[in-house]
Order: sequence, then C-alpha cells, then structure tokens
Amino acid sequence: MLATVGAPPLDMARQLIAQQSFAAAIEMLVAHVDGQPDGEGHALLALAYFYSEQYAAAEKECALALNYDPANADWLDLRQRAAANALAEVNVFVPDLSFFERERLLAKAIVPPGALPLAPLPSPAPGGLKRLRLVLGNGLGVVASALMGGATELYGRLAGYRDAVWTNWYRRPFVLAILTLAYMRQQLNTHNLKNTYPTGTLTGFQPAGETPPPGVTHFRTADGTWNNLANPKEGAAYTRFMRNVANRAIRPATGDELLHPNPREISRIFLTRHGEMREVPFLNMLAASWIQFQNHDWINHGEVALTDVIAIPLAEDDPARRRHWQTHIFVGRTQADPTWTPGREETPITFINEVTHWWDGSQIYGSDQATQNRLRSGVDGKLRLNPDGTLPLDKKGVEETGFVRNWWVGLTMLHTLFAREHNAICDHLKEAYPEWDDNRLFNVARLINAAVMAKIHSVEWTPAILPNPALEAGLNANWYGLLTNLFRSGKHRKTLADINVRNPELGGVVGNPIDKHGQPYGLTEEFVEVYRLHSLLPETLKIRRLGRGDEVAEVPFIETRQAGSAKLIRHTPLADLFYSFGNQHPGQLVLNNFPRFMQEMSIPGNPLFDMGAVDILRARERGVPRYNEFRRQLGLNPIRTFEDLTDDRETVAKLKA
Repeated sequence: MLATVGAPPLDMARQLIAQQSFAAAIEMLVAHVDGQPDGEGHALLALAYFYSEQYAAAEKECALALNYDPANADWLDLRQRAAANALAEVNVFVPDLSFFERERLLAKAIVPPGALPLAPLPSPAPGGLKRLRLVLGNGLGVVASALMGGATELYGRLAGYRDAVWTNWYRRPFVLAILTLAYMRQQLNTHNLKNTYPTGTLTGFQPAGETPPPGVTHFRTADGTWNNLANPKEGAAYTRFMRNVANRAIRPATGDELLHPNPREISRIFLTRHGEMREVPFLNMLAASWIQFQNHDWINHGEVALTDVIAIPLAEDDPARRRHWQTHIFVGRTQADPTWTPGREETPITFINEVTHWWDGSQIYGSDQATQNRLRSGVDGKLRLNPDGTLPLDKKGVEETGFVRNWWVGLTMLHTLFAREHNAICDHLKEAYPEWDDNRLFNVARLINAAVMAKIHSVEWTPAILPNPALEAGLNANWYGLLTNLFRSGKHRKTLADINVRNPELGGVVGNPIDKHGQPYGLTEEFVEVYRLHSLLPETLKIRRLGRGDEVAEVPFIETRQAGSAKLIRHTPLADLFYSFGNQHPGQLVLNNFPRFMQEMSIPGNPLFDMGAVDILRARERGVPRYNEFRRQLGLNPIRTFEDLTDDRETVAKLKA
C-alpha cells in the first residue's frame, strides 16, 4: 500500500513502515520529532531504524520514547532488542557473504603441493606375537560376526523392534535391548542410506581413476577430499547431502503447501515458552553448546538466498504484527544446488553441505585450504592464539576459527578450548618427536584432536543427554567393543585391544574395517532435521565467578552473539564462563519450551526472524517427509490419531483445533 497523501504524519509513517519504505519513514519521522516531539513519533522512528538495521539509533529513539511512557511494554521490548543487536553488531554478515558456484563444486579434488606431509616410511613388519594377535582378532571376528549377525537377525525377526506406535528396545532387559538396537541399526543401514548423485557417477561428478596426491593415505585434507582414494570427493565440503528416505518420499513443498499449516502459527501455538524455562535437571549448558559445536563440524547449508525469499503471513492476532507494523516475516530460501539437473536425476531435489561431512574438526580447522592456512601459526604445528590464550579477532570483532556462522559465546568457549588442546598436543608431539617439522606436527595433532572430540561425543555427550544403560553400553561398544567393556573398565580399556576382534559390536567400530553398506559416505538432510535442538537454550546466561558461586549476573543470550561474544570475554574470564555453564541447566526438548528471544530475533540482513517457524519451514522446503511418511520411511507404523502421539490432553486439543 502507498502512504496516503494528506494523512497525519504518524499515520503516513506507519503506512511507510508497513510497506517497508523505511528510508522515507525515517525522513518523515525525523522531521516530525524535530518539530513536534512525542513518544509515538520517537517509537515509530525507532522501529524504522530497527528495520534499517541501524540498531544503535533505534535504541536511542526508544529511550526518548520511554521518557513519555516509561511503562510501555512494546517500547521497552524494542529498546532491549535494539540495544542487544547493537552490542552484538548483528547487522554485520558473519562470515562474509559467499554463494555456491557450479564451477567450484565440479572442480577436481586438488591438494596444493606441500599442504600435507609425505606419508611416513613403511613401519617394520609386525613381530610374531603381534601377527598372532592380528590373526586371532580376524579369526574371532569372522566367527563373532556370524554369531552376532545371526543372533541379531533371528531375535529381531522374532521379537520385532516396535509396538503399535513406538520402538520398544528401552523396555527390554539389558542384553535383549542391545540386540534390538543392533537389529534396528542393521535395518536402517540396509534400507535408509541413499546416494543423491546419479547412478554410475562419483561424488561431486568427479572423473574416475584420478591419481591420489602425496600424503592423503595418512593425513586429512583441509576440504575433506581423498578420504576415499577411489571416490576423492566423498564426504568433502561442497558436496551434496545424502538422504535417509526413498526418492518417492522426497517431496519439496512449494506454493500453498509450503505454508500450510502456517509455520509461524505452529511456532506460536506449540513452541512458545510460557513462564520459566523447563530445565533438564541432569544436564548443564556445556551440553547445549557442545552439540552446536559438533553440528558445525558436520553440516551447514551455507548462506541463505538473499533475493529469493519466502513470505510467511502473520495472523491478525500475532503480536509481532501489531508491534512491528508488518504483515509477513521473510525467510531466505536454502541455496539451490547448481549441479543438480531437474528432470534428469533420480533424486527430486538436492542441497549442498558447506562443510566437510567427516568428523574431522573442520569447525576448528576450516573446510578449505585458505582458511586452514590463515589459522595456522606456522610454528611447531600450532594454531594462532593471543598471548592470553584467547582466539584472535577478525576485523568484524569475531573470533578467528574454522566456522563462525551463528556465533555466540558458548561456541567461543569450545573453539578456544580445542584450539588450546591442539596446541597442547603439538607440545607433546614435539617433545616425543623433535625432528618433526611444523606441517607434520600440525596434521598429526589435528588427527588426535578430532579423535578426542569424536570420543567425547560418543561416550560422554550422547549417554549424558540420553541416559539409558543399554544405550550407553551400545555407544561405548561403538568405541571400545562389547568385549573390552566386559573385561576391562576405566583407564584399563583401550580403543584398540591387544586382540582386536574384527567385528563392530564386539570389537568396536573404531579401528575395524569400514562398512559403508554399498553407499558413498555423506550426512543426510534427515540427519540435519533431528538436530534442531533450540529448546535447550535459555533466555539469559547466568554468569558466576569461580569461587563465588552465590553471585549471579544474568546476561541476555542475544547480547552474546557475533561481536558480543568477545565483548563479554573482555571482562569475564573463560574459567568463569565454563564454571557458569557447568552450573546452569539447559531447557527440556518438549513443546512450549522454545526460547522466546528466537521467535522475534534479528540476524544479518533480516531484522525480524522466527527460528521456530524456520525450523518447520526448512524440513518442508528440503523435501523431508512429513511426520507419518517419515515414520513409514524409518520402519515405524504411522499414527492413526493424535492420541497415538501423546496422552497430554492439552496438546491433543491444540492439535485438533
């Protein structure tokens, strides 16, 4: 709509804001408050500045408006958001804008000369005792695999793994629960690993028969290439996400289907946190930070499309409609895969992973050679750190590390910790191998550091967030093997036992042969969806001083994003932050426990953004099946009624409304 000529100035300003003519609104309102200042004029000017991402100016105008009406809740809220945005500098794109280019995605997997050390000389042939252990491990593995596989298959077929609605492994005795989990994994590996590249092509459409460059047999490349010598871009950065569902079930929603039911309304009704956050009593905030830290190693769809947006309508009774004078919120679409050819591929739609799919610590080291080079000190294999052990800041005031999207202080803590860990590993390696040069020290330390993170996630984080004896045993079996856990405990356990049984359940996945079940490795769109865990986050961080735990200062979460993280760390030592996170509980992963600040937050280029609505929208946009079809694809029965889903009457009533 157009501003009505002759209308009162404030009405005209509201119309200009509603039609997103913010510069014109600012010009009109500046003239108005200069000549006839009032609270409403300053508040509207604040809103126009807010939508122009001039957050400091917006905060100033809110303060002036509140002089006229100090109790106005909407103005108080806008002032708090504007001040936090200004502090965190969320108008700045972090990292710099970049978009997928077909030529780069299809380029050959090249390792720059000297990027990796030369492979070490062949080790001496194993002695007689070691050879005997290898033979025993391999022989026992053949027998164990036959017995374990047979027992798993037989029990799974006879007992099943599901009831009418849910799986049932967690209600079974310990040994039977483990057999059930093993059968479920076997079924999923057999039926739910789907390659998104056309049949007969290699990952990234690479040519076959390329010669592996020096060093790739022993060290990781920066971009994740050459882990598979026969398929050099398997799992590499800038390759496609795979799928866990059949192609026929991949239906990217478009048009009305994309917005039905309205994602913003679902966010408001089913996600909004009312009152205090419901906490997980057995977890702390380090667990919440950890999973985002790990996700950034594995998965990211890159920058959203800035000019191709989805307009989500705001309902008439939506408070954001009244407060912001807007009728829609706008969400940039997921970047398209420029290598996908519509109508000529089996997979209905594909998307690109910006980072390596491997568990390789790429959030610390980067997913390209240029980033890795920039982060290295060039001395003794170490990463660059400030003299006080903090990460250096870039020109935007954000820490320099391998991955900085969606940055906040919880990530700063873990990135700093593991950068320091890398450097400590380098010190130990240099002491043990003084002849090693910078490049070998760096690359070996990276391998060790990545393994430490993988182990923490497997045997510490996952059992902590999903406490169940059978699940914990299964996860520890992935790392050590059931036999090691049966006969050893604590520090007496070795990841690779003296006689390492060649079987993933009994001897562990780590150190045993790779089984990709006939598909190239890659993380999946469905994997992305199950890691939407924003309800873990609180509205404020409770900052305590080490040794003075009774003194608590509350910092709004939104102030700690982007440049706000380094500003907090200037006056809050990392030791205090780790102590604080260790003593604050995260939120439960239940309905109506989503962070309120995330439902009307600002991100670079977008002042009004509902993360809850976006969580829902992304699954639809990317063709992840809706709930019942998702269940079918994973081997579960579809629900028939909402009562099958939950026995909570209030939730059922809201679902039926």
